[in-house]
Amino acid sequence: MKTDGHNNYRIGAYLLIGFAALLLLAALFANVWEFTHYILLMLCSTCFIGGTFLFVLGKDEPVNAKFVSHLSMQGLSTLDHVIRDLGGYGAAIFLPPDSEDGKVMQFVPTQPNCRPFLGDGGGFAYHNGITGTLGPPLAGPILDDLKRDNDLILPSDYSLLMGAIREVCEDLLSITDRVSIRREGDTVTFDLHNYLLLPGCASLREASPEFCVLCPCSICSLIACMIAEGLKCEVSLNQVTLDDTGRSPCMRIQYTLTTEADVPN
Repeated sequence: MKTDGHNNYRIGAYLLIGFAALLLLAALFANVWEFTHYILLMLCSTCFIGGTFLFVLGKDEPVNAKFVSHLSMQGLSTLDHVIRDLGGYGAAIFLPPDSEDGKVMQFVPTQPNCRPFLGDGGGFAYHNGITGTLGPPLAGPILDDLKRDNDLILPSDYSLLMGAIREVCEDLLSITDRVSIRREGDTVTFDLHNYLLLPGCASLREASPEFCVLCPCSICSLIACMIAEGLKCEVSLNQVTLDDTGRSPCMRIQYTLTTEADVPN
């Protein structure tokens, strides 16, 4: 994979932030259906968060780690409110691409008591008999940029894919010193040692502890997207644990992998 391309990061950041501004204006002033209004706000948040993250990656000079960690979380609280207003609850599910040119999508289930109100779908999606919202994950723009500018390839072999995730986190994004991975059955656990964005994650969890699984942030989302696309399986985030008590602050992320054979009819 190529490791240059700071200018491409900055250009992509400007385009995403500009597009987020247009979506926000459309959501505020366009005469659209309420559900479309929520979708525009969700897309706006996704583009803004992806844009700010790419902006940080495009800087050649060092940036204050605490500032970067909080910058990467901007907009997540707004997105949290949007998802909850739509009845979102539980763990988001990352769905693998449905075609060769498709992209990973994020499905957020809605609470059972919201479904009668939705009528015959109400613009919502269905997955395995469950009603929910379907949209692009927060890491979508970052993953596309890594593929385009760094020749990122997602292997279908588990060991090779884990190596690609390590390379992205440790070398390309430089958000952690070391990634350790272990698998037990359908559960895969990642330990990100000396995680750069830990302060921002801690502040977000203080405000909304369950939001990590409801709508994972850019990094948790990126790892889930890479697994879903590489292994062609559904991925959900079970738990995020933060440990800043030692010399090397660590974030532990636990995912559940579901193949087609495991999905109930």
